[in-house]
Amino acid sequence: MQKEASVSPHSPAHSIAALSQDELTQERTAIVALLGNYRRLRERFVEAMEVQYRDFLVQRAISMMKANKWIAVLFYLFIGLLTYQQVRYVSTFASLEHELSLWIIIYIGGALVFSSIAVCVSNAKLDRYYSWYISIPSFIGLTGINIIASSFDSAYINQQASYVAIFIYMLMYSLGSLRLMHAFLVGGFASLLALAVIITFKLPVEFGQYAQYAGLSNLMGGLIASMIDQRDRRGFLQSRLIEIEKQQLNQLSQEMARISQEDVLTTLANRRHFNETLAREWAVAEREQQTISLIFIDVDHFKPYNDTYGHLEGDRVLNLVGKTLKTMAKRPADLAARYGGEEFVLLLPNTTTEGAYELAQEVRQAIDNLAIPHKSSKAAKHVSVSIGLSALMPNAQNSITSLIDNADEGVYAAKKAGRHRIRIYPTPDAPLSKRETEK
Repeated sequence: MQKEASVSPHSPAHSIAALSQDELTQERTAIVALLGNYRRLRERFVEAMEVQYRDFLVQRAISMMKANKWIAVLFYLFIGLLTYQQVRYVSTFASLEHELSLWIIIYIGGALVFSSIAVCVSNAKLDRYYSWYISIPSFIGLTGINIIASSFDSAYINQQASYVAIFIYMLMYSLGSLRLMHAFLVGGFASLLALAVIITFKLPVEFGQYAQYAGLSNLMGGLIASMIDQRDRRGFLQSRLIEIEKQQLNQLSQEMARISQEDVLTTLANRRHFNETLAREWAVAEREQQTISLIFIDVDHFKPYNDTYGHLEGDRVLNLVGKTLKTMAKRPADLAARYGGEEFVLLLPNTTTEGAYELAQEVRQAIDNLAIPHKSSKAAKHVSVSIGLSALMPNAQNSITSLIDNADEGVYAAKKAGRHRIRIYPTPDAPLSKRETEK
């Protein structure tokens, strides 16, 4: 099993959602192998998975206790009423006071034991100490009931008390969700300590009967706990397998969604995603009465570049341009996208013409800085871009189509002016700062 599990023995417990697709696949393979091997379901998992399994049991036990607390209270009251009537009915007049005193000790003591567990269960900060706050009260309760069961004068009540002891043994082994060895140590030492007290204080006890209900309770409890543990290990693996398959489907769905929105070559947003984002941001701009800007970028003389250097080099250029534009989308709402072929766009919500123009200059300079040789270009000795820019505030006269058409007209104007230019459309009434620095 150590070789089959997908997690390292020294790695911390991890969340399914934090695993990569490869890790999920590896763990799924390991779990399927474990589920198909009956013998190995009785063994411990590797350390990280064993920790997860223990936490799975603890959280399940705590949830069950919280969900059934009022049923437990009513059941305890019913048991108290039933046993009280039995003690009164069976006890003689001379021993009634003694028997009722012992009954009160058992009943109040049991209430304190169960109450302490209930208090601990209700505090999530104590979950890490679950084994302790189940083991210690169980040990005290079993020791006490074993001792007091031998202190009644009536043999009939002693026998009835032993049934209560057996019930508590079975509760601890079957519902306590303790490690098998821990439960066996608690039950075994409680039986031995109670026997030592009984012998020391010479309490009346039928050793054969004590051996039967105390000894056999531990043996049967251990056997039952072992079978439950095997069942729970299978259930844990099956639930984890379902979680893994669900997470794999989620990751696949996310990947498909990403692919449907992403251009394969440049990893920028594709045209479909751009159109969806533009529609959404246009609605926001219309509601907030904000200006929305669009920058169109066209790689100059790209067909001659492909003819000269080949399509692989052309793809490399588009990829480099895409990476550069991605760095220009600095705000969360900004979007860089490949519009088609050698055309790219930058969508800039809540951005004025001046802000968009300044960014367009940065884009042009960043592409120049790539210094990709282009001997077939008539605009520059390196790969360059022509840029068109438009900025509109949504109103009755403006539409999304107007924004796109204007930016496209800006690109056309930049090309007509000799390429490697930035043009705003419609042309602003007043020249923008630094406009005269354009080539």
